[in-house]
Amino acid sequence: MAESRTLFSILLRQPWWVAALAGLALFGIAQLAFPPVAPFVALPFLVIALYVGYRQMRTVSRGQIEQRLEAVRELSWDRFSSVVSEAYVRQGYQVALADNPACDFTLTRNGRITLLQCRRWKASQYGVAPLQALAGAVAAKDAYNAICITAGNFSPQALAFAAGKPITLVSGSELAILVGKLR
Repeated sequence: MAESRTLFSILLRQPWWVAALAGLALFGIAQLAFPPVAPFVALPFLVIALYVGYRQMRTVSRGQIEQRLEAVRELSWDRFSSVVSEAYVRQGYQVALADNPACDFTLTRNGRITLLQCRRWKASQYGVAPLQALAGAVAAKDAYNAICITAGNFSPQALAFAAGKPITLVSGSELAILVGKLR
């Protein structure tokens, strides 16, 4: 699918102040040409600037991502598991310890079971074998899906294995956003 190249789609990928400046410039031009329509010309740009500004406030910078991932790698298993559990509780899940060696936690929300595997969070490269065990546990437990977390990277084989399966891979910026600021 080709990437959209409209003015608004371009502004959505820019800093918030770019849309604000474009709106201000068009407001000035419209004010000179036909003053009654000037606010209406600038309004879409103001809305885009507000939306992009809000979205940018909620994202994590690349530097913050690296700091959070480094802090995650330094955590003990007890602390890491409680941070992850708390993160999923904030998202509305009920979290329980799993009784399966292929996963660490069972997450339940809206009657759906999600298996969570995160014990290898310090691995620099996550392979396919743990994902195969996790996929087997999803089938055995009749779970809706599974989540696998690592502070490292997933191997190409692991990425290929998870593609098309009900397994969500969480690493990098997703993990940094999930855990939030660590105290």
